[in-house]
Amino acid sequence: MPMPDPRVGDVWDVDFDPRIGNDQGGIRPALVVSGADFNAIPHRLRIVIPITGTDKGLSNQVRIAAPEGGLTKPSVIMCEQVKSQSLVRFQRKRGTVTAQTLETVQRLVGLFIDRPPG
Repeated sequence: MPMPDPRVGDVWDVDFDPRIGNDQGGIRPALVVSGADFNAIPHRLRIVIPITGTDKGLSNQVRIAAPEGGLTKPSVIMCEQVKSQSLVRFQRKRGTVTAQTLETVQRLVGLFIDRPPG
């Protein structure tokens, strides 16, 4: 079976188990945020951010309305939970987010890693 090829802006169902502590677990949608240069490295990893249907009103999360990204309900992109995941954890592609959503997520993650906006 060929390896999936998730690309920046794609939303995929990813298996996050086993989980530890406050990590998100289970099979859930995730936004791919790793770019082409990272994805071209033959390590079979992608950088992703889990998506959940539970909106706790946190300012560190980006709200997204269905059907954007192939989602079936209003959801939030959990920008505080950036992770690298093996390609074997990717199950199916749901869709792609808009350029505006991706830019908002990238800006917020940049602030978390102390990268100045710009």
